[in-house]
Amino acid sequence: MNFHKTLGGLCLGHFIYRFLLVGDRDMDFGPSLSTPLWIGIHALLSASALIFKIPTKRILEGSRIWPEYRLHSIAFAYRSLACMLLIWVEDYYRTQNGGKLEGAPNFYWNVLIVMGTLVAADAGTWWVGKKSRSSTINDLKAPLAMKYFFSVMQFHATMNCLIGVRRYATQFIYVWIIQFTAFILTLRRKNLVPHTPSMVFYGIMLSFGFCVNFYDLRTENSFLMANTLANLAAFLRLGCRMPKYLLWALMSVLAHFARLTTGLDKSSAMGRSGGKFWTDMGEIWFPLYAVSVCLVIALGVMKVAYKKMPYSSVKKTT
Repeated sequence: MNFHKTLGGLCLGHFIYRFLLVGDRDMDFGPSLSTPLWIGIHALLSASALIFKIPTKRILEGSRIWPEYRLHSIAFAYRSLACMLLIWVEDYYRTQNGGKLEGAPNFYWNVLIVMGTLVAADAGTWWVGKKSRSSTINDLKAPLAMKYFFSVMQFHATMNCLIGVRRYATQFIYVWIIQFTAFILTLRRKNLVPHTPSMVFYGIMLSFGFCVNFYDLRTENSFLMANTLANLAAFLRLGCRMPKYLLWALMSVLAHFARLTTGLDKSSAMGRSGGKFWTDMGEIWFPLYAVSVCLVIALGVMKVAYKKMPYSSVKKTT
């Protein structure tokens, strides 16, 4: 327990330090060995949560940790940490090779990380058994509009991992949301914070994360593209109930071509040879983004109006 608290204190201080460096400095992460060291510390923090005994069933209000949530929290924290480690490996070897690294960035690793996380989350769901399962968002005691917002943001998180913008802050902000949410739920278990304020603060964290990602994606000319695809994924899953593995396989293909239109993928043969064609295609993202926003809002209004739960949970959507 003291080991977990020590790691928690280290990580809390680390979050505060990095947040002071949001912006052009990319939270001051880089090719130095301190980056994988801190990635390892945050990975240990998530894993050390396994030492605690927790109730086998989720309570009615839903704002406390239960076995399935704990395993999913570890899986999704590791997803973003793996994306950060991928960026570091490319940065490190690029530095060792005089600023050049053939074949980088390699976005196939992002696809592998995202799909591997889906498998890990499903394995966690299977491991805990039926009695310990609960839909993370659906079974939460909160207004429908708030739950819908939480659901849509899950798709933005997964899409940003899949798109693979080489910015540490994009992924580190998700590590913060996941690990700090677990801390809030621990405080809730001890009745140190009320249920509703904890949900409101979670929404604030998601909104702050969206702002950080807005900055990072804009620096790579990819904001409209990434958010259009994220909204499309949310609509296909929440509105059309597309199977999640099929959904993310489809989004992986779309992301491959979408990166070419923003200049994000310059390492592939298609990216090097496409030139002006792909650049011109980049003009489609503004109208497509507008359409995607309208679709997501319309779906949310419909679900709230008809008082239907979003077809969503961590284990189902992301």
